[in-house]
Amino acid sequence: MGFGEAVRWWEEWQMRLLVLSSLILQYFLYITAVLRKHRTAPLFKSITWLAYLLSDAIAIYALATLFNRHKKQEWLLSPDGRTAGLELLWVPILLLHLGGQDNITAYSIEDNELWRRHFLTAASQVSARNMIYNYCAIITVGIYVFRKSWSGRDKRLLEAAILLFIPGILKCLEKPWALKRACISSMAISLGSRKDEDSEEYTTGSTEPNINSLEDYVKAASEYVNMADDKKQVPDDHQVKDVPDNLFVDLPYPYSVRLKNIKYIISKTGYKAHLRVQSSLSRMFSRLYTKYKVCGSLIRALLVVLTFVAIRLFHMSHRDAYDVADVKVTYALLCCTAALECISVITMVCFRSMSKAPWPDQVAQCNLIGYLARDMKQRRFRRLVSLLGWDRYLDRFWCMATCRSPSSPGITKLIHGHINLQWKERIKEVTSYRKFNESRGQWTVFEVVKCGDKQKIESSLRRPFDESVILWHLATEFCFFDRVDTGREETYHCRRISNYMVYLLLMNPEMLMPGARRRIFWVAYDQLRGLLKEEPADEGTELTEKIKIPLRGREDITRKIIQKVKKSTDGDLVREAWELAQDLMDLENNDQGAKTWKVIHGVWVEMICFSASRCRGFLHAKSLGKGGEYLSYVWLLREYMGMETLAQRMQRPDLEFTEAGDLGATAPKSTPIVTVTVNK
Repeated sequence: MGFGEAVRWWEEWQMRLLVLSSLILQYFLYITAVLRKHRTAPLFKSITWLAYLLSDAIAIYALATLFNRHKKQEWLLSPDGRTAGLELLWVPILLLHLGGQDNITAYSIEDNELWRRHFLTAASQVSARNMIYNYCAIITVGIYVFRKSWSGRDKRLLEAAILLFIPGILKCLEKPWALKRACISSMAISLGSRKDEDSEEYTTGSTEPNINSLEDYVKAASEYVNMADDKKQVPDDHQVKDVPDNLFVDLPYPYSVRLKNIKYIISKTGYKAHLRVQSSLSRMFSRLYTKYKVCGSLIRALLVVLTFVAIRLFHMSHRDAYDVADVKVTYALLCCTAALECISVITMVCFRSMSKAPWPDQVAQCNLIGYLARDMKQRRFRRLVSLLGWDRYLDRFWCMATCRSPSSPGITKLIHGHINLQWKERIKEVTSYRKFNESRGQWTVFEVVKCGDKQKIESSLRRPFDESVILWHLATEFCFFDRVDTGREETYHCRRISNYMVYLLLMNPEMLMPGARRRIFWVAYDQLRGLLKEEPADEGTELTEKIKIPLRGREDITRKIIQKVKKSTDGDLVREAWELAQDLMDLENNDQGAKTWKVIHGVWVEMICFSASRCRGFLHAKSLGKGGEYLSYVWLLREYMGMETLAQRMQRPDLEFTEAGDLGATAPKSTPIVTVTVNK
């Protein structure tokens, strides 16, 4: 085939390939969108992202091609004149494709927030108003092509096209409207303006007094939790809000609603609380990234009916007058579009009737010593990847594993039990309530460890949070591999939380803590590598000692590091972690019972709760589009169990100016925890 023949073939088949490619992408997006609520590989996510961008690009390019052809009158004046009429049906189908699939309106939170379009669609970072104008312009192009394609000879074909144009235009306009409604700033404005209405909705018909202060709220919650089980009255007509959109824009619920949430969630087991949070995250994902309650049901039902009617009208039209290939393509477009819409309706009905909404709950893992062990086994490959700048992507594929499914409900159960216990035993007034919310391990150390051993362990918790995470991570590994592995379930879950916190530090530090430094991970990594370097052997060293024994795995490397760090006198992170591990293991030697892992368990639970409470709702919403983080489970569980929200903490009136001109922390009875006075 010569170049001229290839050009003619492309001109003849270009539109057919474009519309069929657009149809295939719609099916692919439907399948991948369903799988987004399950754990998928990063490569699969990248392919989904590319298909999401291409779907709009191909539909717009096809409409633009039709527009240019009709503008030049090349297509209508073709020698056979047998193709143009079928474009009456291709144009509205392309508009349907441009409207996208209902279960993947946005791929990432930026699609809602900034209305971005990649360079493939020739637009980027346009405002909401401009995006609506762009879609209106595209619809105008479609109507123009529709008018030019109508020859007036086949009324059946015209009727079928008009029936498809109605839902096509509606669905095309529905997408930018859905993106606008799911925008975080739009949600904040909408929810903030009707907050009082929501409060009345939740409290109407309630027999409980309205709670307007933090003091009354903490007192009422503490009294209820400490009430005998036979006297507790769980409100039957109340459940935690299925779509907690208020929390994702950092707008806390009224105290009366939060008290009802506590009564509901405290009465559940840890596993049922896990399922409740899982369902809320799944439905919040639908709220942000799909056409959640945006006239979707009516348009779907209308589209299904009209598509089948259009197929019947096309079958009754003068289809023999058109090109055979175009007729086959038109049949494929109509039948496959009808089938896809039917499947979408069935999926929507099944999802809304599900009691357990699907959402991934695995806990990502990254062990610092395991990371080092993997690097030591694949040094050359790792060096090559680093030179190419692909090491960060390799980390996602290689160094992070997810623990098995029982781990996530098990960790949720630990957190649920820990907060429940503190409500019963320690939280009685505002001061203790805020102390617990400010604790990142000190609460457990204060309760469990004796005074003589308390100061050394507490010093590790007074470090910057990212350093504390690395110190306690290494100390946990040292305790596990040295001699204090109890084999209990708590030990297993403690290490899972420890690995997950290191994963956040390496891969998602902004969620771990504002200002968390990823380089702390690499500092500890370099120190561990330095410990494993072979020292030059003396001349008197025996031959058997000179032979290098290969380190086969993480356990061997950990024991080797322990041997080296015992002899080290450097004041680095690894040495401090070993000293911390010794202090923890000394708790066993002092006949204080099995307190080592009790302390480690309590510290890690408080650390992950502390991290979750400092993470903005926007970051949790953003992570949902990437498959979700387990930290969102912890964050939402804390909110449901009545803990202090980030907005409340940021708006505390802790400091006030005194009459003498000094800056103090003389606050109302509900605010001060520590009093500080600074002279002017």
